[in-house]
Amino acid sequence: MSDNKKSNGIFKIVIASLVIIGLVKWFRPQTIPFDFFHFWKTGGSIIEAVKNSWLLFAWGAGLSTVLALRTYNDPDDNRDAEGLFVCGVLSSAWAGIAEEICFRWLIFYAAIPLLKLVNFLFFGFLGFGVYEWVYMIILIPVANLVTLDYLRPILFNGYGWAVGAAIVCVNGKFRDAHAHMGRLAWVNAWFCGMFLFYLMFNYGLPAAIIVHFLYNLFIDIINYIDAVIERRLGWV
Repeated sequence: MSDNKKSNGIFKIVIASLVIIGLVKWFRPQTIPFDFFHFWKTGGSIIEAVKNSWLLFAWGAGLSTVLALRTYNDPDDNRDAEGLFVCGVLSSAWAGIAEEICFRWLIFYAAIPLLKLVNFLFFGFLGFGVYEWVYMIILIPVANLVTLDYLRPILFNGYGWAVGAAIVCVNGKFRDAHAHMGRLAWVNAWFCGMFLFYLMFNYGLPAAIIVHFLYNLFIDIINYIDAVIERRLGWV
């Protein structure tokens, strides 16, 4: 899928999410257990959030370094290393803002009533919702297990099953949005996305945006250094 088609697809999902959120907040506001701007209020210090994300930064920088050492750049990329670095920084800033607003906020909010609705239609009206069962018995426990229990307070919370289910569901969409970058990026995006949900719940959406940007920025810096080294070695 081209970048334009992917962007258009996400844009349509965001518009649909806004419509769903608006309708739900108008007719049944209690369905989404958060105020519209709930996560824009920081729950702690953004600086503290950045400090607590050191392992994420180290992982991204380390992985990028390994990949840089194992591969060779296109000679044109080495020649235009500075230009590509500037474009990369701008792209990282945009990704940090746009992806967090889309996936961690709007699509997440919209997923909560949608999951409740689908669960109701699939036997929830009889007291046994298939979706609730699948998420609570299988998907959420697995997600909690592979994230080493760090997200238990937000996956198994007092807001109801649909909030934890929405986190797992939307994070799957976030992961799939990076599938075009390869299998490693596909898996990596899922774990990064879960950590960003952790940051949002504990420090607020602005903290998640900044950490997302910094994570991408460190990768841009590694790639730039790699391009400069290859250029110095004459690989242009």
